[in-house]
Amino acid sequence: MKTKFFSWILVICISLSSSIAQTENTALVLQEMTWVDVEDYLENNDMVIIPLGSTEQHGPHLPLGTDYYEAFEISKAISQQTGILVAPALFVGYSIYHSGFPGTLSLKPETMEQVLFETAEALIKYGFSKFLFFNYHGGNNIVQDRVIHRINHTTEAVAIAIGVGSELQSSGNGEFDWHAGIKETSIMLYLKPDLVKMERAQKPVISFTPRVEELKSLSEKYAELDPVWKSLLGVPSETKKGGASHELSSNGIWSAYDPKSATKEIGQKNVNQMVERAVKLIKAWKLAEN
Repeated sequence: MKTKFFSWILVICISLSSSIAQTENTALVLQEMTWVDVEDYLENNDMVIIPLGSTEQHGPHLPLGTDYYEAFEISKAISQQTGILVAPALFVGYSIYHSGFPGTLSLKPETMEQVLFETAEALIKYGFSKFLFFNYHGGNNIVQDRVIHRINHTTEAVAIAIGVGSELQSSGNGEFDWHAGIKETSIMLYLKPDLVKMERAQKPVISFTPRVEELKSLSEKYAELDPVWKSLLGVPSETKKGGASHELSSNGIWSAYDPKSATKEIGQKNVNQMVERAVKLIKAWKLAEN
């Protein structure tokens, strides 16, 4: 009888342990919570992660929501390890230079900035005071900078960037594999493999203008010119710089490489590195505030 009793106790303990572990490894997403859940969260935590992505062309093989899925899924992975709440506010970013391919949506920078700032104002009202923006679209950088500056300079809250393009995340090795190429395809093979159509993946024909070609070539000798030729890319066709997506690439992919070389393992490595850096920052910030 005693043996049977202790067996039941053991089963219950294991079950509770498993349940606790599962709860600790579950991402907290604002839209999936009740107001009671948020109230309980705010009793012990005032941090929030806001993912920023886009709805824009990503070549013939990746979904239009690639940047959003990357920002959201990586933010959730950070949440799983830290318990920080994730609050998605937008599916769309500033992507006008990709609009030569159908399906791309874009907001004006000032529109996007205002939506994000008003979102922050609402969250501040409830007690959130530490904002971590995880951006995964280069076109959003200017908006992110403005919103962070506005929060830091007009409210009592603190805002920082922790995503791609931030000081926290390395900018890569300088190779031309910027958009929907090997790296991004690999990340999507890891995060959302069911949305990747690898049978459509193909190396693009890249058409730099003579001006970009010259500056790019000279930058190999004079590194100071690197930001100059890059500033001519990812701009609307109306600027007549030849840097809009459909002017630059035959299929929307910005890469000197064949995305068929992408692998889930490469993607997992990249994601893990980004998550690890963000987790370390969050833990250090919590420690500093205690």
